[in-house]
Amino acid sequence: MNLKKSGFVFLIVLILFLFYTIFVTEKGVQSSPPITKFKERDYGKLAEEASKDLQTYLRIKTVRGNEKQAALFLKTLFDKRGIKTTIFNVPEKPERGSIMAEIKGTDSDGGLILTNHIDVVEADLNEWDRPPFSGVRSGDRIYGRGAIDVKGLGIMQLYAFFLIHDSGIKLKKNLMYLAVADEESRSEFGMKFLIAKHRNIFNGYEFVHNEGGVGTKDIVVKGSKIFNIQHAEKGIVWLDLESNDVSGHGSTPPNHYAALNLVDFLTELKKMNEVVIIKDEAASFFYQIGEISSFPDSFVLKRSRNPLLGIILNGVIRSNKHLRAMTGNSVSITGMDTHRTGINVITSKADGTVDIRILPGFDEKEIFNKVKKLGETYNVKVVARHLEAGTISPIDSKYFRILSSVARQVVPKAVITPFLSPGTTDSSYLRTIGFKCYGLIPALMSSEEIDGIHGKNESITVEQLKMGIEILHKTIIEFNNVSD
Repeated sequence: MNLKKSGFVFLIVLILFLFYTIFVTEKGVQSSPPITKFKERDYGKLAEEASKDLQTYLRIKTVRGNEKQAALFLKTLFDKRGIKTTIFNVPEKPERGSIMAEIKGTDSDGGLILTNHIDVVEADLNEWDRPPFSGVRSGDRIYGRGAIDVKGLGIMQLYAFFLIHDSGIKLKKNLMYLAVADEESRSEFGMKFLIAKHRNIFNGYEFVHNEGGVGTKDIVVKGSKIFNIQHAEKGIVWLDLESNDVSGHGSTPPNHYAALNLVDFLTELKKMNEVVIIKDEAASFFYQIGEISSFPDSFVLKRSRNPLLGIILNGVIRSNKHLRAMTGNSVSITGMDTHRTGINVITSKADGTVDIRILPGFDEKEIFNKVKKLGETYNVKVVARHLEAGTISPIDSKYFRILSSVARQVVPKAVITPFLSPGTTDSSYLRTIGFKCYGLIPALMSSEEIDGIHGKNESITVEQLKMGIEILHKTIIEFNNVSD
């Protein structure tokens, strides 16, 4: 009798679980069509004008410096329209300059900042098909270091700003254009400097549109158009490691020695990579991808936290480095040195470095202390070089919803996904002082084009500039809920 009763209970539980699996899904991104009736504009003609300014901008070499010269170029564009600007100089580094312009709204708070960075990373001339600082145009495409990251975004934002100014629209909310120095090298002479020394310029603002996400085409699913809006960034735990132990001869290894201690410690530490953590925003990301996937992928993706289906998805996540980075804390071994003197000598010292990236919500000091305690087990000294918390902005905010709806209006059938960035941008510093920050280069790009970021042959098309200007301009209008 008890067996029958147990069997009946099991059957009920099974039915309930199947019902849950079939009918209960995660939540996707909620957006509704824009309420503004936008005027017809020749964004293509505007993009042609913008492309010429981008070419000039790309020719100003700003590899981790020289931003002041580029800021002065941007100033000439503002001057042509009679727009007042402010250039911020770092006293000890006068060549590192940032530039700001504003259009004041009728409300004193809740404004929007369009920010980007002027500096770029290095480019190997031998790898490029065209000189990386020539700003050369071939057909519809413009080549140059920074074309995507992010002088291209800077020009999109600039022309959206100009459209608002030239139209004479009375905004409800303040609008700022802010191009900063030094983002590629931790922002000491850029955004961090502005926050520390010119904090007052941020009064009256609440939202930030920055880099961090990008639109993609034909990457995740054939024929797909996806706008990945960055809303969060992982934290940083950079650690230096050192082990000191007995030395010896390679033919008779002791039970423990410095190099072995370090290897055993790192082997244990790497297990952190195996833990999959799907929070609400990641679940929403998978749901949105499920919207454009075919069955059975769509069924699984929309139920990413289902206990049974999660087993299937976790396998996919672990096999993809990008998905792993979005759904867990990660450990990268970035350096090892045994100070070797000969191949048959066991040295008494070994050291290394690790780069740990943590999801928002994890305490960076707590992670460090756990790793430090683990190091004691293996006779490895762990020292923190840099600790930084992850940051996150809500995906149900006014700006996220409006940007999503406008992007889908400009690009019908596009999918919007909330994107967590493994790396950091200036948004991480702005979030710490209360801003809601979102990152998107609002143009659709191929995998090859995205590979150009920090890679070879970085480029952007005039059509992509057009899409970016249109999305940003319409987003600003919708954000202010004013007639176009």
